[in-house]
Order: sequence, then structure tokens, then C-alpha cells
Amino acid sequence: MDDMMMMHGTPWFDSPITLDGSREYECEFNTTWQCEYQTGYWHFWYEADHRYALPTVAFFMTAIILFAIGFILTEFTPKSTMRSRPVRRVMARLRWLSYRSWRINALNWNSAPLGILLLGGAGLIYFLSMTLGPKPYYWPNYNGSEPSYGSSMPIATRSGWLATGCLPFVIMTAGKSNLISMVTGVSHEKLQVFHRWISYAMFVLALIHTFPFIVYHIRIGDMVEQWDTSIFYWTGVVALLAQAWLTFASFGPLRNFCYEWFKFSHFLAALIFCLFFFFHCDWTLTSAQYFVVTVVLFAASWLHRQLRIYLQYGVNHRATLSIAANGFIRVSVPTQARWKAGQHFFVRFMSLGLHAFTIHPFTACSLPSRTSGAESELVFYIRPQGGFTAKLARYVEAHPESQMRVILDGPYGGIDMQKLAACDRSVVIAGGSGAGWILPLIAAFLRRLQTQTVEKQSNLSLRVILATRDLATQTWFEKAVAQELAACPVDTLAGANLSVEMYYTGSSQNAEAPKLTGQFLQKLNDPEKGPEISAPEVSETSKSDSEGSPKPAGRPKCIQHEVNRPNLPLIIAKENEVQANERTLGVFTCGPLSMQNDVANAVAKRQLHIVKEGGSKEIYLHMEHFSWA
Repeated sequence: MDDMMMMHGTPWFDSPITLDGSREYECEFNTTWQCEYQTGYWHFWYEADHRYALPTVAFFMTAIILFAIGFILTEFTPKSTMRSRPVRRVMARLRWLSYRSWRINALNWNSAPLGILLLGGAGLIYFLSMTLGPKPYYWPNYNGSEPSYGSSMPIATRSGWLATGCLPFVIMTAGKSNLISMVTGVSHEKLQVFHRWISYAMFVLALIHTFPFIVYHIRIGDMVEQWDTSIFYWTGVVALLAQAWLTFASFGPLRNFCYEWFKFSHFLAALIFCLFFFFHCDWTLTSAQYFVVTVVLFAASWLHRQLRIYLQYGVNHRATLSIAANGFIRVSVPTQARWKAGQHFFVRFMSLGLHAFTIHPFTACSLPSRTSGAESELVFYIRPQGGFTAKLARYVEAHPESQMRVILDGPYGGIDMQKLAACDRSVVIAGGSGAGWILPLIAAFLRRLQTQTVEKQSNLSLRVILATRDLATQTWFEKAVAQELAACPVDTLAGANLSVEMYYTGSSQNAEAPKLTGQFLQKLNDPEKGPEISAPEVSETSKSDSEGSPKPAGRPKCIQHEVNRPNLPLIIAKENEVQANERTLGVFTCGPLSMQNDVANAVAKRQLHIVKEGGSKEIYLHMEHFSWA
């Protein structure tokens, strides 16, 4: 018996347009046991959407609801309860799961945190169980000819519906404005790992769905006829090819090779995939409902972004472009927008030809004015690399201090300011181009001091650690910190427990003759891929301040220079040891993968100490990635 999926007819839609396809079933067998076998719970074709697609939705929704509950509890639970020892011990265990990761140096690869891996493992178990657990995989062939129960094999049917159930969540985790972020507090860039993993699962399920049909129809000799007359085959192949491009072209090396082309081709392939996947499903059972939900979610995300861009911010922002002392591009935008430390904006530069149609994320390196409604200066420091940033750098070099119209989309992500305010001691760690990311945190700390009494000021501390192998960046950062301090009232600085440590990790040759233009328009050495460098031999005037070398005139006392790599696990351990009981230590980092791995595992190790010692202390970690797209 041919089932509903194998009908022939018009080249586009074979089935009537409906959001809930027909489930009328009449058994054509002569024996009761054959009818009962065909309508078995795990392989009845007419209920396959309810058996596989709906549980997939329930699986993802369960994870989202659990994280939403956790988010609501942390937001609304009284501070006294959150600071209790039992709660701190529970939080320490959860944070250990969130921070513990592994690294393969040879591949310059960090694993996802253990907690994320466990979520991925749960998904793997679910999809393997739902695909391979039910039996049979193929219909029994009693007469040695065509299967008696239809041409849609059970394993192909269920894998197809499992993939269909994934579709709304692939789209939802891809959006910058999305419901998951709203209800869980997890920003869109941190959802990218789930966007990729769900996409991988959906692609594998699509392959499992495809091959049984091909093998079967080649075996019975009507593959060409099916291709010529059935919508399901050629639309399925087009959708699968587009899905393969979406999957493999998203791998890091290919994505970074030409990001602008990747982004354009990704959106185009996604459109082709969704369109032909829709044609492929052909209104079968409830398949159209999943596309309706997907379109609604995508439209809501897109509409929300457009309203923010054009109604909240407008299109009349004009940015002033210049070259900073370290060779980075400085973009300054007067705006009434509000943002927090660590947040990023997507910026569209409107005077760079075809690049005006692209939009790129950059971290805000300033804080908005304290006065609500007042105009603020939104500053970005952009490291010139290849593609768009190289073209922008050449433009600014040819047109210094020029102005350009920009469109802002954001802010997104950033540091949880409640967590930041709850930290009595803070350690901020950055590497290379993460220097600009540090500046808003220093400004936020100085602002916080100004609102505290002298007694409370003494309980607050900020330790900043910058590791860089570019002396121009080091010099620029020192001047930027000095400007922040100069703008702060003297009485506030008197009670400030602030230290800034700059570790130079470059070569001795660069230390003796540094490039005055820093890294501008040069082929940059990625800190993530650089070799391990031992402490260079430098002249006496370049040695660490801790060794007694004289400080240059005008250098703030809180700034120290070192000429080796910081021992980050040891630094974090010591900070945790000197931390008073019932206090919170915050660790904030932005840097290469090796730095992130060292910091994350050092903080994870401290979580285990908190559990063993009874939860009298608390340590919190925020990591900002160089690249998450």
C-alpha cells in the first residue's frame, strides 16, 4: 500500500492546503494482526508527527523552561537568601558545571563548559533513542518483493519528523532578538552554540530520512520516475544541499576566511532551505504548523530589531573616525542610546560601497552619561584585520577625523550589572585587543566608588590585568586609564583600591624598537595562535616596576608593568584566599582561547573549594569571547 507521502500530481503541491492534514486511515489487510502491526504506536505513519515532532518540541521547551525558572529565581530571590551558605554551595556546584572546560592546544580548541556538554549529551541521547530505539527500521518484506506496509520506511518517517520539530528552535536560537534570551537571560551570542548543535542534529536526521528512500526506490527500479513525478524527491534534494552548505560552511576556519561572503551565503542558503523544505513537506499532517511558528518567530525577531533601529535610534547617527595611538580604529558616535559595560552593538557604516549592506558587531568601550536622556559618546575601538575592517582602516587613514553616517543595532549581551555590583572584589583580565573592553569596567568601578561612603570604599577593589605583545597597545591603554583617573574626583581616588597590571608578552626585538603605529594595517599575529614566548630580555628601563625601576613621569601609581606572562590560575587563587568570608569575588575576562581556558578552569577549581569549605565565599565568572559569530 502506498501511503500519503508518495502521491503524484502537480509539480508543486500534491496535497490540499491545510494546517492539519488528513488522518483518515483504513486498513487494507485481511488479518487483524497485520492491521495492528501497521498502527503500532512507534511506526503508525498517520500519527508520526504526534509521536516524534511534538516530543522534540517538548524536549527543547523543557530545557528552556528550566533555565527560565532558574533565571527568575536568581532575579527575584531576596539577597539575604542568595547569600546564605546552602544557596552559595548549590550555586558553586552549578557554576562549576558552567565553567569547567577542556583544551586541545594543538588545535587551539576549547571545549564547551561541562554543563553545556551535558545538555548536548542529553540531546544526543534523545535523538539517538527516538531514531534508533523504536523498531522496525524497515517494513518486513514477507513476499520478497515490495514491502506490504507502504514505501515510507519507519526510520525515515520518524527521522523526518524529528528534524521538522527542530526547525523552529534552529531559527529562534539564531536571532539577535529572541524569546529564549528574554525568558532565560542568556544573550544571543551565547545561544550560538545551541544554534549550531541543533542544526547539526537536524542535518544528520535529514540524511537518515533521505537515504532509505533512495536505496528502496533504486532497488525496485523506479527512482527516475519518482524524481520526475513526485515533489518529495527533487525538493528534498535541493533542501538537503542547501542544508549541507549551511552546516559545513559554518565551520570556524571557513567562516573566518571571508566573513562577509559567509554571512551573505548563509542567509541565502537558509532562505532556499526553508522554502524547499516547505515544498518538500507538502502540507503533510501538521508539518505546515511548524513553518507557521518558524515564520512568526523570525518575523517577531526581525520586526523588533527594525523598530529599535529606526524608531528608537534613528538613522542620523554620525560617527567620527580616527586612528588611535595603538593603530586601532576609533569610532565615536554621539547618541542618546543607553548601554552597559561589555555590551556590543551591530554597526552599519553607510559610506563604504557594498559594505554599507553589511553589519558588524563591536563592543562598546565607553559608558553612557549618568544623566538619563542626555547625549553620550559611544566609542568603539576596532582592530584592523582583513575584509571590512581593513577597508575601513584604509578609509580612515586617507580621511583622518572624518565623519560617516552609521546605523546602530543594539545593545546586546554584556555583563550582568547586578552581578558586577554584588562583587566586593573584582579581577578583570584581558588579552590583546580586549584592552578596549576593560575601559568601561574601570569607569564603572570609579562611578561606583563615588556613590559609596569612605568606609564602604575600603571594601571594594578592582584588579586589572592586561597581557599584550604590542607595546603601542600597552602605551595607549596606560594613557586611556590615566584619562579615566584624571576625570575622577580626587577624594574618590584617595579611597580607590585599584591596581592595573600590564604584562608585556612580546619579543625583545619589539621591546627595543617598537612599531610606532602598533598593529595598524599589518598582518596581525593572533594571540590565540602565537607560540609560547618566554620572558624577553629587556633593558633596565623596561623591567618590572616591582623590581624597583623608575616610573615614567605622569604614570599613575596604580599602574604596574611586567615583562612575563601572568600566572592567571595563581592570581585567581590568591585573590580568592584574601577574599573575606561572606564576600563575592568577580572575575571578568576577554581574551584568546588559551586565556579563557586558564581563567575558566581556575574559577571552576575555586567553586569546588567553596563547596568543601561550606560556601562561606562566592566567586563569579563572566567571559567575553573574541569571536562568537
